Amino acid sequence: MTLHRVFFYLTVLLLPTQLGKHFFPDWALVLGRRLDYLSPTIFLTDITIMLTLASWFFSSFSSFKIKNYWKFVTFVGFVGLNIFFAASPLVALYKWSKVFEFVVFGFYIVKTKPSFSRSLWCLSFAVFYSSIIAIAQFFLQHSVGGLLWFLGERTFDITTPGIARIQLLPISLSPYLPIHPSSVSELLRAYATFPHPNVLGGFLAVTLPLIIYKSANDKSTNKKIKIFRWSTILLGFIALLLTFSRSAWVAGIIGLFILLFLHFRSIKNYLFIGFVGLLCVLPYFQTLTLENESVYVRNELSNAAISIWKTSPIIGVGLGNFLVELPKYYPHREIFFLQPVHNIYLLLLSETGIVGFLFCAYFLWKLYKHIARQRLFVICHLSFVILLLLGAVDHYPLTLQQGQLLLTILISFTLLPRPPEFKRR
Repeated sequence: MTLHRVFFYLTVLLLPTQLGKHFFPDWALVLGRRLDYLSPTIFLTDITIMLTLASWFFSSFSSFKIKNYWKFVTFVGFVGLNIFFAASPLVALYKWSKVFEFVVFGFYIVKTKPSFSRSLWCLSFAVFYSSIIAIAQFFLQHSVGGLLWFLGERTFDITTPGIARIQLLPISLSPYLPIHPSSVSELLRAYATFPHPNVLGGFLAVTLPLIIYKSANDKSTNKKIKIFRWSTILLGFIALLLTFSRSAWVAGIIGLFILLFLHFRSIKNYLFIGFVGLLCVLPYFQTLTLENESVYVRNELSNAAISIWKTSPIIGVGLGNFLVELPKYYPHREIFFLQPVHNIYLLLLSETGIVGFLFCAYFLWKLYKHIARQRLFVICHLSFVILLLLGAVDHYPLTLQQGQLLLTILISFTLLPRPPEFKRR
């Protein structure tokens, strides 16, 4: 195995980690507050990506020929304008440099065609250790600590300000239970090494269908391999439940049922299990009203995104500049109000305008035509669709290192020919 391939698989294995060195120059501050979203950061996975690309360039670099030169020039021109007219050009420059990093990494994947099976093995190990950490955190009700610091686990417990908690039983059920609402305890949601339980939930919702399909179609007689795979699936589902991420639950259910519909003949037993599971999680959706703080904040951020877009509708306010402009359009000053809008499409529209939004729409359309033309809709593309659905209710596919890396890997493998081991039955 070549050196660049080793670093690539290591990058996939370390995808859930967030160990990194943050820097906070003046332009990364908003209202005097440090924001991780704007902070230039060197993550451990950035290092493995750079090592992957560097070793590939030195070992087998081939000249890159640009097709459709005018499209490339048009895009570069748009990037230049987006940076020049940004509210904070330095923020936009840094964010576009991250885009460049992941574009080149994606080009490497498409060009070298790494084994999807081996990549999935690395993802399976990532799901395995992330799930164990998440389950341990939930039962301990605090971070595990120790050597997990080197994977990026943050130090927290149930009393940490701003930590994600969940009521063990929603208040809306209290009239039907022989308990007083005040006795309904709050519990710490599972984080693993992710910055928020929703990100962990999204990661699991996207990757579990891949592992399930591979396990169900595995012809290997090695019992240890089968035990590991199904143990990973079981632990992954437990961890997904313990994130209490409603969006990830819904995405996971959608992905599971599409998977069963497309690739398996009999789904009666799975429908029953899904129905019982839905009854168990349904109470946690009853609190999603306009009075719910999370719903209210998301709605206000969406309104702010539209207002920001109206100030620069053509080229946007600059990539990464949503947070820079947010205080002008969001009058509240809660300590945690400085966060991106929880919708990647509104985020793109506000930061890159109609031009950037149309560039992305055009890319997705070409991707769809590529899949349809070659009849490539297999399980790896289902995971990509799930991530796009999650992007409608959260921002991490574009704003966080783990989400950006996962998005890059899924898009890149979507562009590759169908792996023989993933052909439809």
